[in-house]
Amino acid sequence: MDDPRTEKSQKSAPAAAGKASGRFIGSYNHSLDNKGRLVIPQSFREKLGSTFCIAPSYDFQSISLYPTAMWEKRNEAYEKLGTLNPAVNRYLEQFYALSYDSQTFDAQGRVLLPVNIRSRILKEDRDVEITGANDHVRVVAEKVSDSGWESFTNELPALLEMIAGLENHPD
Repeated sequence: MDDPRTEKSQKSAPAAAGKASGRFIGSYNHSLDNKGRLVIPQSFREKLGSTFCIAPSYDFQSISLYPTAMWEKRNEAYEKLGTLNPAVNRYLEQFYALSYDSQTFDAQGRVLLPVNIRSRILKEDRDVEITGANDHVRVVAEKVSDSGWESFTNELPALLEMIAGLENHPD
């Protein structure tokens, strides 16, 4: 269930018409059940579609849920990296070992996170944060999310300065 006690659990406003309607935005706190199933918020389920893909995030710190079309775009980008580079091959071997396509929701809107990806990324954590990440859904252990938030707020002044520089940069 959504946890209304925390600001992180705010539901996203209805998406604007056009391109924004396909974006994943918002943040929700949930817990995995004893079988490793996770309730995915309705707005995310609708955008993921009837089948979707589960994979590690690019840095292997969270689990990503991708609509199939976005999953295909990610694969195309990875294929362009080249298969003759041993480092790329090692990365992709681990990435694809923890990736699962043709995933579905059960009647209660839950997804079973496969034990292999769940144990390697979430470890034993059952409390997670489910966030929109623009083109995919991100599932991260709550304590990792909290640590990431703390790092972000510490880096925020430098990030704002960098962003201001980008905005003032002539094309």
